[in-house]
Amino acid sequence: MDGPQYIKVFLISFAAILLIYYLLPAWLSYMILNRWNKEKWKKNKIQPISPDKASIKNEIAWSLSTVLIFSLLATTGIYWINQGYTRVYFSIQEKGWLYLVISFLIYLVLHDTYFYWIHRFMHWRPVFKWIHRIHHLSHTPSPFASLSFSPAEAVLQFGINLIVIFLVPLHPIAIVMFALYNTMINTAGHTGFEIVPRFFFRNWFFKYGLTVTHHDMHHSRMNCNYGLCFVFWDKLMGTVTDNYEQSFLEIKNRQHG
Repeated sequence: MDGPQYIKVFLISFAAILLIYYLLPAWLSYMILNRWNKEKWKKNKIQPISPDKASIKNEIAWSLSTVLIFSLLATTGIYWINQGYTRVYFSIQEKGWLYLVISFLIYLVLHDTYFYWIHRFMHWRPVFKWIHRIHHLSHTPSPFASLSFSPAEAVLQFGINLIVIFLVPLHPIAIVMFALYNTMINTAGHTGFEIVPRFFFRNWFFKYGLTVTHHDMHHSRMNCNYGLCFVFWDKLMGTVTDNYEQSFLEIKNRQHG
């Protein structure tokens, strides 16, 4: 890509990340849970308090900074792909539809592992105030906090996406699938409302995933629940809160009581 092409790709990336990855899902989830169906979701509220306007404005301001950084890094990744430096391939027939699904799952597991350990690193006292403090200004987060990072954290958060394209053969469809899934998980985790069904912990497959309660408890307590998609690393390393499952069920019982 030459200079004009790079700028064009950057502008497209910026618009896509701003609207599809951030503003649209954050605004829709906020309006549905806090405005349009406020009474319906009242019993699903995890914390008794709600974020104030000043906090939400702060989340949006820092998130816009993150969108800019994500866009620059995404454009760099696209440049590397365009130059043939990565393992990204473009013909589904080359590896088949089954591998497309498998590659998405590999991407998911690698990202979750990276997120857990980089998240714990960011909570290490010597680096917390320099990297992760901004995100934890949201003790009671709103969906607009999903990208509320310092510039340093924004780079770290996006880093796995630039690493994985060099490690795993990925079709662009798998990359887009993961981006959409990550958008859903990240936005939901900051809504402040438990929207996961009650059967979650009773199902052998879903019980290894995370609920909104899991990440909300991380924001309110800070020293626990570091995972993003799965509870595996938290359980293995003993960092999941003892009353996490109980707290989830209490909210669901209140909802159906």
